Amino acid sequence: MISVNLIGELLIVGLMLGLTYALMSIGVTLIYGIMKMANFAHGEFYMLGGYTVFYVYILLNLPTLLAIPFAILTGMLLGYCVARFLLSGIYEKNPEYAGEYAMLTTFALAIFLQNFAKIFFGASIVSVPPLITGIIKTDIFVLSLDRILTLFVSAISLFGLYYFIKKTKPGRAWRAAAQNKPGALVTGVEVSKISNMSYAIGGGLAALAGGLLTPIYSVYPNAGFWPLIISFVAMTLGGLGSIVGAFIASIIIGLTHTFVATFIGTSYADIAMYIVLITVLFIKPTGLMGREE
Repeated sequence: MISVNLIGELLIVGLMLGLTYALMSIGVTLIYGIMKMANFAHGEFYMLGGYTVFYVYILLNLPTLLAIPFAILTGMLLGYCVARFLLSGIYEKNPEYAGEYAMLTTFALAIFLQNFAKIFFGASIVSVPPLITGIIKTDIFVLSLDRILTLFVSAISLFGLYYFIKKTKPGRAWRAAAQNKPGALVTGVEVSKISNMSYAIGGGLAALAGGLLTPIYSVYPNAGFWPLIISFVAMTLGGLGSIVGAFIASIIIGLTHTFVATFIGTSYADIAMYIVLITVLFIKPTGLMGREE
């Protein structure tokens, strides 16, 4: 018999996963929405965020929670360097081939970073202590404070990003560049800087997700593979370039994974995710919030 407590716990866990998936998917959606480029190294930003938390904890002896900002900085720095030094030249000089160039370049970068991690970090699985110890118990659910804190940190980060994009002048410039680059250039928007910053923010969000989930799921050189797949599934399900769509899709995927893994089996969780994707695209080919161009 399914208890109310179990449903409550699964809802909280599903929301936690969904929000951390949203950090990944919104990061890759930002990059695609502004630059119209797919970042196939996005999963490696997640992986390096996890390793950053691990080594900050080991070398500096800092609590796991205080290591999270270091992970964000690592992801942002790597994202900016990728955009500035690997992609900006072809994007500015040959924009008609920018998408193909970005796909090949970031795919090669992903392979390089995976092998870099194997050589310098080792192939073994590593983890860190929880962000915070203890449990919270109510009439509806019993969960570790670690998972609750992960949920809140993810939610606050996503709200901060939403506020930045919707309410600030740089955020409005981002939206202008995403909607109409020629028009944005005419009005004085520096699209190149915005593109670099979108990669930096996207990398920071992915690394944040890696840092938050490493205490729960550990990290290893190929840890970014499934987060990358989930990011692209969520971006496609939500509608290419739609941040709100990526957020909604991530929540759906997180809840789907949690409930299917619990009641049917872990091996069926990803199958269910693809069934949801195919069903939505069959009904609405542009995704949940996508628009025809």
